Amino acid sequence: MIFEEIDQLKKTLDSKRPFPAHIMRNIRDHLIVEWTYHSNSIEGNTLTLTETKVVLEDGITIGENQ
Repeated sequence: MIFEEIDQLKKTLDSKRPFPAHIMRNIRDHLIVEWTYHSNSIEGNTLTLTETKVVLEDGITIGENQ
């Protein structure tokens, strides 16, 4: 039964293709943050997902003097 549901979801997704450029950028940006967060977490980094997003998107670094 799960395979039928997956097949239906895939058909729905395929019907929306090609995705607009802004959607593809949003997906890419989201995945970069997620991948970076999880990769760093595996290595022992204690930043939260939100903190990781801020570092990547705003360039703010830990211990930065202003």
